[in-house]
Amino acid sequence: MSESQDIRSILTSKSRAKVNPRDTSLRSMQQKEQSEPLETEEFVDSQSSPDSELQQLQNELDTLPEIGKRLAIHLEKGVRGDLLRLCDEAEITPETFIEAAVAMLQNNPGLKEKVLEDAITRLQKRKRAGVIRRTIAMVQKYI
Repeated sequence: MSESQDIRSILTSKSRAKVNPRDTSLRSMQQKEQSEPLETEEFVDSQSSPDSELQQLQNELDTLPEIGKRLAIHLEKGVRGDLLRLCDEAEITPETFIEAAVAMLQNNPGLKEKVLEDAITRLQKRKRAGVIRRTIAMVQKYI
């Protein structure tokens, strides 16, 4: 027990070197950023002001499509796997694939009608499966 007290006293008795306080002001960060040139092509022009660069970025953003709310969708297991595999191979997201597919369908009315017919058939099957699942659950509850 005396050894642990000796070790503790040794550790706590040593004086520590003083460290200068860190400057966390924004001004010092801005000076560092100005001293290090940006390497991206969009920001190489050092003559333009940050406000004009910000305005250019805002103008470019205004021309790009706006993202809507998230949509949770349920897909058949096989269709989901096929979609994910296809998107992985093309290095795209399922969302961008669906966006592109909807855009193409809007431009091709014949294909759009075929897809809608298939969707109606799939919806009827899903509804029937839901009725069957509910019926099974009710029968099992009362048996």
